[in-house]
Amino acid sequence: MKRFASLRYDGVLAPRERDETTRSLASAGIAVTSWNAAAGRTYARVTLPASLSSATELPGRIDEPPLVVLRVIPDAPPGLALVHDALAGPGRPLGVVDARLDDDTLVVELDASRTPLALLVAVVDIALGAAAKRRIEPLLPLDDATLSAFAGALLGEPDLDSSRLIETHLEPLIGAPV
Repeated sequence: MKRFASLRYDGVLAPRERDETTRSLASAGIAVTSWNAAAGRTYARVTLPASLSSATELPGRIDEPPLVVLRVIPDAPPGLALVHDALAGPGRPLGVVDARLDDDTLVVELDASRTPLALLVAVVDIALGAAAKRRIEPLLPLDDATLSAFAGALLGEPDLDSSRLIETHLEPLIGAPV
């Protein structure tokens, strides 16, 4: 069974460093599925082998299940300070692991098992106010459970789960011979 995780490195890894890190992780059976960098950090989405012990030392911070890493981009600069205060201040949602300013954006690391993505989006919208616009971009791919929980919250369908996502059923067919 595949196990998914996220890795966070303090500092931005150059392409050569990413390649070296990918090879090093592969030797431990860890496959890197995506990379991204923001706010002075490098993020990776990985699959872990079932045999990998939780005591295994890896470079960087590992989170299993993977963190949801988002870039929040308010349409107006004053909104950035409001969102930062709501997500990085003492009253922040429990699942917010970190929230860092990055130019005109905010990079948020969320443990969706502690705070649903829909709640984080609601906090952003409340902080910005009814008339404000914003864009929220995932820096790492979202897993099916997070996507379905978010869709279920938006649609008012709390029982919506990943078994009802059509993409989940299509993935095995994508590479299948015809």
